[in-house]
Amino acid sequence: MSVAPTNRATAGRTPTLGELLYADPTIALVSEKEWLALVRAISAGDQAALRTLSDKTFPVVFTYLMRLTGNRHLTDTLILDVFQMVWCEAPVFETTEGPVLGWIMRQARNLALTHAGSDSSAHGDSGQVATEMSADPVPSGDSDFSARASAPLQRALEALTVEERQAIEATLLNGLSYSEFATQCGQPIGTIKGRIRSGWATLQYALRARGEET
Repeated sequence: MSVAPTNRATAGRTPTLGELLYADPTIALVSEKEWLALVRAISAGDQAALRTLSDKTFPVVFTYLMRLTGNRHLTDTLILDVFQMVWCEAPVFETTEGPVLGWIMRQARNLALTHAGSDSSAHGDSGQVATEMSADPVPSGDSDFSARASAPLQRALEALTVEERQAIEATLLNGLSYSEFATQCGQPIGTIKGRIRSGWATLQYALRARGEET
């Protein structure tokens, strides 16, 4: 299973949407309805649904944690905790919390932050690492990612509007719920949901179209 390369320059910051999709572009082809059906099945105790969900999301969750921690051993430990939390918290998941994938990423981010906080305290630099990781990332235009990404994926991302991309990144990577991001940008929650739906639909169309061309 291949994942995006990680180095010191990228550890400790939230990856961009492009970097996340570089780990597995097919993640954008899974509809929110499909994600939600898996979570509902998990909440009913379906272990096969948990395996399916973990198989589908492993590449992006792994890449995300590696970007945040820069530590393979720690990532291997945290990713098990992420899916354990998904299993435990699936019964109380509400769609108002944002996309299912964003909810999973929030579990990963919170675990990484918790570890960073405890680890930095033990080394006398309490809060420094956690502050760096919790800060909202500055849009980078995927400059580091663009040199590695496939042309079809780059074109798919370029098809997004700025508003769609910001909404997806905020709820998917920054751990914000629909309502939190709506409040942050002063927009109705329905507008935020619409941007996310249209953004994912655009990505799905672009990636499928490119796949058919090859």
